[in-house]
Amino acid sequence: MKNFAPSLLFFFIACQSYTPWKSEWRNKDGLEVFYAAVSAKASPQAIESGSLAMRRSTCVNATNLLSTSPKLTSILLEQESIQLDEVETKDLGRLIFAHKIKPKQDSCQSEDTGYFFASSAWETCQCIYIIEYPGGRKQFRQDLTQVK
Repeated sequence: MKNFAPSLLFFFIACQSYTPWKSEWRNKDGLEVFYAAVSAKASPQAIESGSLAMRRSTCVNATNLLSTSPKLTSILLEQESIQLDEVETKDLGRLIFAHKIKPKQDSCQSEDTGYFFASSAWETCQCIYIIEYPGGRKQFRQDLTQVK
């Protein structure tokens, strides 16, 4: 029973720590895939309601909406430190669309930096989406040179 109190304290400290995820290329199952970190906010109604479940679901739904938008293209471009003009960005968007890429949600976390049971939990959140770009980063870079 002596070891129970320190373990419980460690659990609460671990649960309250928030470390933001970053967007990056990683190897997964022998393939080079892109992990896109997408942040969003719960709906005003969910925040006003005080319902943790409602805040969580509306925040995660908001990241889902952003994960299917040009937001992912901009995250990919930020990772490569490349800026495209409006026409080039549209061309790249069409190219990405032609690959029929469907981002897959991997996991989500509350961006709340307070305690685990804080009332502001899930007002903002961050989800990681896995993007399996055909050919990985090398092909993405080639596609970039094609639109430039």
